[in-house]
Amino acid sequence: MTSRVHEQAIGIPDFRPDGYLPEGMHPASEAEVTFRFGTANRQRRRLVFRVRRWIELARRIDAPRLFIDGSFVTAKAEPNDVDAVVLLPSDFEERIIANSDAAIELEEMLLTRHPEEIFAAEDETDRNEGRSNSSAEPVNRIPVERAL
Repeated sequence: MTSRVHEQAIGIPDFRPDGYLPEGMHPASEAEVTFRFGTANRQRRRLVFRVRRWIELARRIDAPRLFIDGSFVTAKAEPNDVDAVVLLPSDFEERIIANSDAAIELEEMLLTRHPEEIFAAEDETDRNEGRSNSSAEPVNRIPVERAL
């Protein structure tokens, strides 16, 4: 019997034989991320709640993009965590000053590193520098598309 984590979702390619996605960016919707990576078992369901909260906060602050990567986007049955990088909007600091609940919550996560798997970037270059992969694992990320 095939686990749900191995089923192909629209826009996200099948895993390679080593359990990783092909290298590169694989844009997906929140629903695709949830159903492809967050339903196979209790651990993945727990992690996808975190991902969905990050997606919600990113939408509420008008973040240009949120990237999901790490063992969560592999065929690993029980990933330890899920990694994410949020591209901050240019007015992020102003949103904090204006007491935006979403901006304040996200800022607290970023400053306290709790959860420790979320990172911030100001632009694409910053994102690439901050999350370069020093291991032999392929670099594969899921940019979560904005809901229309």
